[in-house]
Amino acid sequence: MSIQKTGRIGGQGPKIFLGSAAGEIASVCLTAPDNSADFTGQTRDILAVVDELLAEMGSSHDSIVAVQLWLADMGDWPAFVPIWNAWIDPAAPPGLSVVEMAASRRDSLLEIRAWAMRSPQTA
Repeated sequence: MSIQKTGRIGGQGPKIFLGSAAGEIASVCLTAPDNSADFTGQTRDILAVVDELLAEMGSSHDSIVAVQLWLADMGDWPAFVPIWNAWIDPAAPPGLSVVEMAASRRDSLLEIRAWAMRSPQTA
């Protein structure tokens, strides 16, 4: 089985791919591409990139089965909820795990990892 990678990051930090897929599963994990934005901006930016990366791997946010959310400050949770609720399918929301964390970059207010199913034709 081959592994598809997308969203390569290099530079001074660790060299990583933001998205990987194998078989019928795709996974993405990232912080905001612009950490100068406020919490709402970082959240929207991350979700937009999640959409892009999942599309590159033959999936979409409608196929997400589980999400893990790391917040630098749990006080931002109330601001996250309406953005999340507008982004997901309210009839079939994925599982969501939320924890507070200290990020490797102090300007990252949150990090999101999502796992989604891909169609068998893509896998």
